[in-house]
Amino acid sequence: MQIFPRSTTREKSHSTNPARKQWALPDTPAPRAALAEIVAMPPAPPSQMLAVKPKQGNVPTRKPQKHYVAGKDKPLTTNTDASSHSRFPATSAPPPHPFLKAVDDELVLRGMAYGTRKSYGQHLRNYFDWLQQKQIAPGQATREDIRRYLVEMATNGEYSAGYVRGARAALIFLYEIVLKQAGKVGDLPRVKRPEQLPVVSSREEVAKLLKVTYNLKHKALLMTAYSAGLRVGEVVRLKVNEVDSKRMQIRVTAGKGAKDRYTLLSETTLKVLREYFREYKPKDWLFPGDDSQDHLAERSAERIFKDAKKKAGILKPATFHTLRHSFATHLLEDGVDIRYIQELLGHGTVRTTERYTHVSETAIAKIKSPLDRLIL
Repeated sequence: MQIFPRSTTREKSHSTNPARKQWALPDTPAPRAALAEIVAMPPAPPSQMLAVKPKQGNVPTRKPQKHYVAGKDKPLTTNTDASSHSRFPATSAPPPHPFLKAVDDELVLRGMAYGTRKSYGQHLRNYFDWLQQKQIAPGQATREDIRRYLVEMATNGEYSAGYVRGARAALIFLYEIVLKQAGKVGDLPRVKRPEQLPVVSSREEVAKLLKVTYNLKHKALLMTAYSAGLRVGEVVRLKVNEVDSKRMQIRVTAGKGAKDRYTLLSETTLKVLREYFREYKPKDWLFPGDDSQDHLAERSAERIFKDAKKKAGILKPATFHTLRHSFATHLLEDGVDIRYIQELLGHGTVRTTERYTHVSETAIAKIKSPLDRLIL
């Protein structure tokens, strides 16, 4: 900020300089008094943060959702024809709450990704079940009811901080955007993000995982996910025509944040995929489910990884997503520029990618402990 000399302020009271991002104010008693008052103000108090109790051992992170049918981009709030796709008949599922449809419709109009819609639907179903136990209608829930729900989630040790953050986002969207009751969620404390490093498998562990996977479809699935750094939702939704063997690229359509991107197609993976094509002859989805018109369910892919991990004797708490973490870390160890890794992963900012620098074995190995330099 800049203050004009007194002689230059007669014709205009202020001016801006966009290039330098400056406001210029006249050098008169009133602006000086206002600036002095601002400088003398105490610092703003830090925003409220809700700390989440660390998730306990083998406690499941969420209740199984019987009403959700994995598959195409179908409405998340209807149970019609569910019996033809799931072991849970449509008649056994209660009709969805009308607020679910209102939220889902708004998300569709805003162009939100299918995964976001699915997540919001799951969080709101859990919240509505909680309200039903307390005989409270969602529209009549108070500010205190909403806060109590989040506090219970944060303190029972069953949910991760990321899951509680997702629940908070869904509740804010419901009350602020859909129900126009912003006052109930306007001061919800933010959920503190834990400083956690991603779990990464070594190259030897990934190789062992693939070696014990004898089912050709399962091996092609795991190899594609690792070699391209794909999320589980991205790899199961790959289409046959998104594998470009001429350019050696894989096109990821509508990934997280509804963003498209290109990533690597490994030569080794391509050989396995060609063998897989000859045997399974997929038509539309690269990895179809039991119903050839639908893709493989995310839970099925996660189960495939879990079985392979058990066979390989890997004890660390790795999940399907660990393949993506390992892809990024191994590229970093190979000297690939972090900005290229950011593009391959589809991260919106390089800050998200930078966390892999903390788990790189190569980088850590170059650092010598000060004890090793002592003469004992």
